[in-house]
Amino acid sequence: ATTSFDHTWRFWDVETGKQLLLQDGHAKECYGVGFHRDGSLVATTDFESVVQNWDLRTGKAVCHFLGHAKRVLCAEYAPCGFQLATAGDDGTIKIWDLRKRKQLASIPAHSKLVTQLCFQDPAGEFLLSSSFDASVKIWSARNNWTMLSTLRGHEGKVMGVGNIPSRHSKRPSVASIGFDKTLKLWN
Repeated sequence: ATTSFDHTWRFWDVETGKQLLLQDGHAKECYGVGFHRDGSLVATTDFESVVQNWDLRTGKAVCHFLGHAKRVLCAEYAPCGFQLATAGDDGTIKIWDLRKRKQLASIPAHSKLVTQLCFQDPAGEFLLSSSFDASVKIWSARNNWTMLSTLRGHEGKVMGVGNIPSRHSKRPSVASIGFDKTLKLWN
């Protein structure tokens, strides 16, 4: 899927390059996108602080969430399939319940905008966040979204965070990339 400043998002067939769906359900610039693990839903975010959840089978919006004070830049579905994490310019992470369609938690996560969210393990026990405040943070889903660790090492804005699966450890390692032109590996 791709998002656009013309307020639309598009869903593509990666094998053929053919556009499968064009949707214009946002009032402002569309920015972030996240896929549900079963492939049935996609979340899109925009510059008006709206998070839309779409059914990919029908192309229709199924619900939306409001709650961020500023632009929403990223969305990540939890592996359990029933929660969605979102974040953006306001530095907060919001956790949404997809079944009850309400906010479960609001986490004052970073002092600057959050660039990416990533659930660390298949069980969804840990949530990673990266930020322009030069940090990566690890949050516990099991312990009311408490912060477990702050990873510092970049000399500036951190643009992204992700998992590196491990055959030797139960927990995967973490990778982060920053404006300082470095890729950091954490374990």
